[in-house]
Amino acid sequence: MRTELAKHLDHDPHFEWRGQSVTRLENLSDIVFALALGMLLLTGAPPATFDELIEFLINIVPVSAAFAILFMMWNAHFTFFRRYGLADTKIVFLNSVLLLLVLFVAYPLRFIFDSLFGYVVFQFTADATRLMESNMDFTNSANGVAIFNAGYAVIILLTSLMYQHALSKADMLGLSQNERQLTKRTMWMYRGEMVCAIIVVMAATLTPLGPFAGGLLILIWPNAVYWGHKFRLDDA
Repeated sequence: MRTELAKHLDHDPHFEWRGQSVTRLENLSDIVFALALGMLLLTGAPPATFDELIEFLINIVPVSAAFAILFMMWNAHFTFFRRYGLADTKIVFLNSVLLLLVLFVAYPLRFIFDSLFGYVVFQFTADATRLMESNMDFTNSANGVAIFNAGYAVIILLTSLMYQHALSKADMLGLSQNERQLTKRTMWMYRGEMVCAIIVVMAATLTPLGPFAGGLLILIWPNAVYWGHKFRLDDA
């Protein structure tokens, strides 16, 4: 029943999902992602006064932005294991390093969006309290962007290596021609994303763009379009 539903409702219509059961590796991974998401929200003591409660609720703005990025990482991870159902020694190793880095990038990600939100508040209200409290001046914000993108680049590299490993097992997995094309497309798309993240690191630390170098991640979109055209599907 679930297989039939997957064919019609899941967001991966050109791929037969071979990972039909949730493994212990995926359970561990979901726990780590949940911890990272919790780290975004619970960065201090719980609110003890109404003013602190309001401040906590206001923080939903930067937290939501950071949450969206971590959720995209989780979705990429989820899609890989649903597509291939692999859990051999190499995948366990790559996945373990990936999970460590997910925890590593959680706090830098929160600091990035906290400082961005503080800058927006300052522009509209001239209140620099949030920026001063977090000590996120121009230089520190640039370093925060660089730290996150360095971690993100390695996470994306590890994901691409997982896809490369899956491609090497194409015959064993019984991948169709379209599935092989999608695997190659995804592998190279992630490698392109890694290059984009490295460009951001260099721009944030070596150019006057500083923290605004994070905007260069928009290059991810033309990167995805390019590899989509490079590896076309037979019925596309």
